[in-house]
Amino acid sequence: MIIVTNNPEVPDKMKAIKKTSIVFVDGEYKDVLLQTRRYIVDEQLVLLTHPLSGSIKPNETYYKSICLSEEARDWIDLESLTYIERALDVYEAFYKNQPRPNWTDSVLLDFAKIDYRIMADTLQRMGVQT
Repeated sequence: MIIVTNNPEVPDKMKAIKKTSIVFVDGEYKDVLLQTRRYIVDEQLVLLTHPLSGSIKPNETYYKSICLSEEARDWIDLESLTYIERALDVYEAFYKNQPRPNWTDSVLLDFAKIDYRIMADTLQRMGVQT
């Protein structure tokens, strides 16, 4: 499994998960979506988690973590591509209507913890011990 994230809490707390690679994106939410799309198209990987998971709107938070399969296919998974393209459209629509506030460091830390918790809970439901 590959975890694509811009959340600084994820690499440190999840590095011990067996058979998991963590790709840290030095950027914001949209950059994580774009990197994920590159993996889906270029490497032919498949989404394991929804790119819009959680209840925080994409224009409100800075952090995002997404899981992908580590095994490449011989084709582009159209369902994964559709999900990531729709997530990018949703991000653009929300961001266009109301750009993300300039959050304080303490609020950003809260968002990082929320994203980590969502990812950890999702992995546990998938049978992965975090």
